[in-house]
Amino acid sequence: MSDPRLRCFPFGGVGEFGKNMMVYAIDEDAVIVDCGMGFPEPGQHGVDHVVPDISALDQLGLKIHAMLITHGHEDHIGGLPHLLPRLKLPVYATEVTVELIRGKLSETGYKADLRALPENGDTVQIGPFDVEGVPVTHSIMDAVSVAIHTPLGVIIHTGDFKLDPSPIDGRATALHRFSQLGDKGVFLLASDSTNATHPGSGPSERIVGPALRQAVAQCKGKVIVTTFASNMFRIQQIIDAAIACGRRVSVAGRSLERNMKITQDLNRLRIPAGTLVDIKQLQHIPDHELLIIATGSQGESRAAIGRIAQDRFTGLKLGHGDLVIFSSSNIPGNERIIAGLYNHIYRRGARVLHARQAAVHVSGHAHAHELKTMMQLTRPKYFYPVHGEYRNLIEHRDLAVATGIPFEQTIIAENGYSVVADHDGIAHGPGFHAGAVFVDGDSRDEIDDYVLRDRRFLAEDGMISATVLLSQHEGTLLADPELVARGVLHEDVSSDILSAAASDLAGFLSSLDLELLADLDATREEVRLYLRRWCKRRLGRRPMVLPVVVAI
Repeated sequence: MSDPRLRCFPFGGVGEFGKNMMVYAIDEDAVIVDCGMGFPEPGQHGVDHVVPDISALDQLGLKIHAMLITHGHEDHIGGLPHLLPRLKLPVYATEVTVELIRGKLSETGYKADLRALPENGDTVQIGPFDVEGVPVTHSIMDAVSVAIHTPLGVIIHTGDFKLDPSPIDGRATALHRFSQLGDKGVFLLASDSTNATHPGSGPSERIVGPALRQAVAQCKGKVIVTTFASNMFRIQQIIDAAIACGRRVSVAGRSLERNMKITQDLNRLRIPAGTLVDIKQLQHIPDHELLIIATGSQGESRAAIGRIAQDRFTGLKLGHGDLVIFSSSNIPGNERIIAGLYNHIYRRGARVLHARQAAVHVSGHAHAHELKTMMQLTRPKYFYPVHGEYRNLIEHRDLAVATGIPFEQTIIAENGYSVVADHDGIAHGPGFHAGAVFVDGDSRDEIDDYVLRDRRFLAEDGMISATVLLSQHEGTLLADPELVARGVLHEDVSSDILSAAASDLAGFLSSLDLELLADLDATREEVRLYLRRWCKRRLGRRPMVLPVVVAI
C-alpha cells in the first residue's frame, strides 16, 4: 500500500484578501476550511459580494466530510449562505461562530447541520481525521486555529490570529497546545500572512478602550462609532466608554443588532440595563448624552454610516460638534470610498477620528515576530503561507526561512494552484479552476460574466436604443429607425449625429435581403452590429446597442 499524501486546494484567500476557502485532502478524503466572501473590485458594477467558485470540486474526485470554520468574520463565513446549500456538509465551529453562522443562514431559510468544534484539547472524528480547534486571539470572539490529525502528522491551519497578551475576555492564544502539537509532529503549517510585512508585535486590543473613552469625553455633541459588526470585543469597549462618559447607546445596522443579540444571549457581551435606546427614539436624548454604534466602516453605500453621512438616515442628522470615530482598518481597495465618506461627514460640520490619529483601532492579525513565534512553537516540516496578497506570502516565507525552515520545505501557491506533499517533499500539483462567483446580495442571484460585461459597457460608453418598424408582409422599412441615447456624452450623440446614424442604418437595412429581414432575430443582430461599428468608426466609442425590431 502506497504512503499517503496531502493535497491542498486553495479556492480563495491565497494571493488575495477575502473569500477564504481551503480544501485539505489525504488521498481522497477531504475537509474544507472556511467559506468566505470578498468585496467587488472597481468595474464589477452591481455586485454586492464575491464568493469562491467551487465548480472544480466535482472534478477533483474527493470525498468531502465536513466544513471547518476558524471564526465568524465575513471573509470566512460569508460564502456559506450561497455555497452550503449546494455542498450539504456538516459545519464544525466554536460556540459564537456557530451562532453567527446560524444567524446568517436564517436569512436564507436553509437548515444547516451545525456542530461543535472542541477547543479544550479534545478532538472530534471527521471521516478518517481527528480534528480540534486551538484557541487564538483575534478581533472576534471564539477564533481558533484548526488542527487536523492525519497519518502524515498534524496539519495546522491558523486562520486569522494574533498573540494578544491581555485579551478582553481573558481567552488567550493556547501557546502550550501549539507547542504540544509541535512535539507530536506538525506536517504542514498554513499560516495567516496578512501582517507579514509589519515588524515586531501588534498592540493589544485593550489599548483601544482608553483612547475611545478620551475621544468620547472630549466631544460636546453626539458620538457615532463605526466598526466591524462582528467585533464584539470592540463593541464592548465602545459601550464601556459610553457608560463611563454618561451616554446612552443606540445601534444602527441590522447585522450589528443581530450579532449583539447573539453574544448577549450567550452572556459574552455585557450591557447594563437602561444603556440601550431604540434608534427610532433619539429625539428625546440630548446630543451630549448619546453614542451611536453604526455599521458600514468600509463605506458601503447602503450601510448605516453611509446613510448618516449623507443625511439619508431617518431621525438622525450630523452637525457641528459631533464626532464620527472609525474604529476599524481600511480593507485594501476601499480607500477612495472611505475618503469620500469622510468628506460627506465634514460637509455636515462633524469631525472624523480614525486610527492614524489615535489608538481607536488595532489589527487582529499577527505581526512578523508573532508569526515567527507560531513557527517556533509548531516546528512544522512544511510551511505554506496563506491569507494575503502575493507580497504578503513572499514576506511570510522569508520569515519562515529566517526562523530556520529550509527554503525547499516552503511553498507559494495562490488560488487555483494545488500543493502536493508527502514525507519526501512538497511541490506544486496540477492547476484547477478557482474563480469567483459574483452575487447580487438582495436576490442572491449569481451575476455571470456576460452581465458584468454589459454593466461595464453601460458604465463606460452608455447605451443607444434603436427602434425599427418593418412591414410584416413586404419586409420593408415603414419609417426611418428611431435612435435614443442614454449615458453617452451629448457632444458625441447630438441630434444631428443620431439622425445621421438613423439614416445610415435605414440605408443599410434597405440593402439587406428580404428573407433576412423576415427573420426578426437576425435583423436585431444586424442592427446591433451595424450601430456598434458605426459608433466606433464615427465616435470612437462602443456603447451598448439595444435593438427593438417590430413587424407590423
